[in-house]
Order: sequence, then structure tokens, then C-alpha cells
Amino acid sequence: MSLKLTYRIVEASFTPEVVESVRRVFGLEISKGYIYSVLVSFKSKGFWIGPFHMVYDTGAVISLLPFRFFEMLNLKKFAPVKLTGISPEMEIAARLVRVTLKFIDLKGVESPEIEAWVAIAEREDVPLIIGLKSIAETHDFTVNFRDGTFTLSFY
Repeated sequence: MSLKLTYRIVEASFTPEVVESVRRVFGLEISKGYIYSVLVSFKSKGFWIGPFHMVYDTGAVISLLPFRFFEMLNLKKFAPVKLTGISPEMEIAARLVRVTLKFIDLKGVESPEIEAWVAIAEREDVPLIIGLKSIAETHDFTVNFRDGTFTLSFY
């Protein structure tokens, strides 16, 4: 039997500009978007910091953190990289590092420790994102949209 962590799906509103643009062009209401928000703690010098709210992004290749995490996690070794997203013209300078993390659900259930590759941006204005590298192979990801939940089932 696997260890299961359950989270609520978070509804997100589109900006008024997007709502109005869609209404004007399509004559439809765009309604709401949905975010898979998780809680993640990181190991730093033998103790855990967090948990931090992060977006579980099934379209992100790698996890991403703002620069302040480089010091918070007492990291020394990194590979300098340039990250691109949907548009290859836009790059973010980052430090690719190895970290130990664990997921925590809303009931306090903790996942096993995971050794993961994480990109730490050379700037602060980036979202906290859990990507799939080093993460996806540790669990199954199941969405129960009718119930408004998603579950991470660890192996």
C-alpha cells in the first residue's frame, strides 16, 4: 500500500482584463482556472524549513525557487543555467542545485524524503514551482475534480 497525501484544488480567478477580452471576442464567460497547490519543506543543515506553498506544475520540467532559498538552504555548489519556458526568447539565469524535500498534506501527513534537482533563480520575482524532474517518478498524481481534490500516492 502506498502513502497518500491529499490536497484541495485551488480556484483562481482571471484578471478583469482577461474576463472582458474573452467576453468581447467570444461572447463567453471564461470562469475560473485551477491550481494544484502543495506544501513542501526543504532540508537545510539537518533540519527542515517550511512548509512553503508551491504550485505543482505538471508542465514544468524542473522545480523553481526564488534566490533567497539559496542562502536559506545553505547551498554552496551549483551549476549555472539559463531557464526558458514557453517562449525561448525569455530566459532566467538560475543555479541548478540538489536539495532534499518532502511534501506535507493538509492533515500533516509527510511524504518520504526526495532528492531533487531544483533551479534557484538569480532573482526574487519568480513563483515557487514543483516541476517533474526527480519528482514525478516518486508517486502517482490523481485528480478527483468532482471532489475538488488531488492525491499524491508515493511508492
